[in-house]
Amino acid sequence: MYAKSLIAIVSSLIAIAYTVPGATQNAPEQSATTRQVDRRFNISFEPRPCQRSSSTRVTCDVIVTNFTDTHRQISFGAGYDSYQTRLVDTDGNVYTAGSLQFNQYQRASERALIELAPGVPTRLAFNFRVPQTISNLSVLDLGYRVTGRIDTTARLSLPNIGTITSNSAQKKSDK
Repeated sequence: MYAKSLIAIVSSLIAIAYTVPGATQNAPEQSATTRQVDRRFNISFEPRPCQRSSSTRVTCDVIVTNFTDTHRQISFGAGYDSYQTRLVDTDGNVYTAGSLQFNQYQRASERALIELAPGVPTRLAFNFRVPQTISNLSVLDLGYRVTGRIDTTARLSLPNIGTITSNSAQKKSDK
């Protein structure tokens, strides 16, 4: 009895070891709502669809969550040279964020220092100037600096951003 159980366990471990990577994943290609995690700092980033509010103004929201047990100070960059946030369209054109809005009252054109509470999702809105002829986006490349004993500059790319929606289309669907 013991030998049969041991053989079954070893067989299943061998099957797992020789499974082709990705063969066990049934999920479709990742969408724009896929969350990325910076495991060095235990912070997650979840992009939302980008919206066009005027002929050239596009806003891309990102939900940021701190998964540590303590408050964490992070400086997010918009146009700040050391850690800019950039948007890339499907043709490879790069657009630098012109500003960043943290809540109704805090807006910055260079960078914004934010204190993230543990486990509390926080919305950041990055504003870009994107030509009206551009409707598909490829990547949102975030730049940020984590404040600690040693301040660390980091980057995280959020792929598959998708089609820019318009605020007017959103408002019509809300009615």
